[in-house]
Amino acid sequence: MILIRRIAASLAAFAALVGAAPPFGDDPARYALRLPVELSPGGGVQRLDLPGAVLAAAKTTDLSDVRIFDADGRAMPTARADVAAALRRDTLRPMPILAPADTLRVTGMALRLDASGRPRLAALAGTPGEAGAPTVAAYLFDARAVAGDAVRLVLDADLPAGQAITFTVEASADLARWREVGQTVIYRAPGDTPAEAVLPLAGAAIERDYLRVSWQAGTRLLAPVAIRSASLLSRASGGVQATVVDAALPALAANGSIDVAVPFATPIAWVDVRPTAGEALVPVRILARDDGEQPWRVLGAGVSGASAPIMLNGAATTMLRIEATSAAFRAAPALRIGFTPRALLFLAAGRPPYTLAVGQPNAADTYLPAATLAGQGVAPREARLSAPPARLSLSPPASSGNGRKLLLWAVLLAATAALGAMAWAVWRKQPAAPPQD
Repeated sequence: MILIRRIAASLAAFAALVGAAPPFGDDPARYALRLPVELSPGGGVQRLDLPGAVLAAAKTTDLSDVRIFDADGRAMPTARADVAAALRRDTLRPMPILAPADTLRVTGMALRLDASGRPRLAALAGTPGEAGAPTVAAYLFDARAVAGDAVRLVLDADLPAGQAITFTVEASADLARWREVGQTVIYRAPGDTPAEAVLPLAGAAIERDYLRVSWQAGTRLLAPVAIRSASLLSRASGGVQATVVDAALPALAANGSIDVAVPFATPIAWVDVRPTAGEALVPVRILARDDGEQPWRVLGAGVSGASAPIMLNGAATTMLRIEATSAAFRAAPALRIGFTPRALLFLAAGRPPYTLAVGQPNAADTYLPAATLAGQGVAPREARLSAPPARLSLSPPASSGNGRKLLLWAVLLAATAALGAMAWAVWRKQPAAPPQD
């Protein structure tokens, strides 16, 4: 009995491995587009941002037909990666801004009453105290190497315990004119383990600036603030950049519209329609349908030639129509298609070189959970694709209406003939009527 249980457990484990493996016979040659992948040194988990050429070749809406193969044709473990813009971390050296530590030993004061009877300080008498070492009033950081949206400033600092301290972060390009970019109140309880002080900056624009960090409290500080180092986290201005592909359109139809077949399944985020024959601004609508027998539905509207693209909000379709609503195009416009950026994580566990393959309508989804690859304790390295700029040549949709009508008529005639044959056979089998006297 024990032997049988062990055999059953082994068979179950084998079945699990087989189920987790990529489909047998997943050959790179079966995919429409194959591109070489350049790994970062060190192998391991690699992150790969997908260019427009890949998104414009996908045949599934969720990119389940994207594979990374090694030199032996084995599919590597992959996962969908977060497409948020990567944070840049810059370590900044603190430069103290000093202030004199002059003190005044008070020996007397004079008060006077104002018109409302409230006392006001009129004079303060005293003698200067002994001059001490200068104090640190603020810290200056040279962040001129950074240009982008500041996310947060992380300080490795000693702070007085038991006091609420307001930190103010300011930026300046010339050390003369300062603008506030963040303010945070930090409280460190007595006995707490020293931790980093995080100052959120809420995406403030930093463009070759100095940063100044100052502080104040409601009462006199019980201990000085000492900053040992700082890290500025930022991201490129504008956040995540869209992935685009340019497309050539066919000639205008007689009614001035343009119908095209969409050769990919990736959802479209936006389109940018640009006049090519000197037109200024042309109001347009973007319509879609998935079948020649369906009515057109509106996906978006805008102005061709304007600075803003026409948002389609992630529509996946097989046919698009570009339709001028008032002024007409004199020639087919230029079209730029924008996709939501996509990225993959994959484990480079095979034999190089590696190849990305895409474009297989029946490919199964073999993606792993992102935590399976991202949770290795090491930041993924950046891989790259050797892909030329993508440009599509779109064609009008194939006319399927006449073929479908002919097929329906053929089915109807065949059914009519079959019914006629059945009626004839039934009539032939009926016995002949006896002759009448």
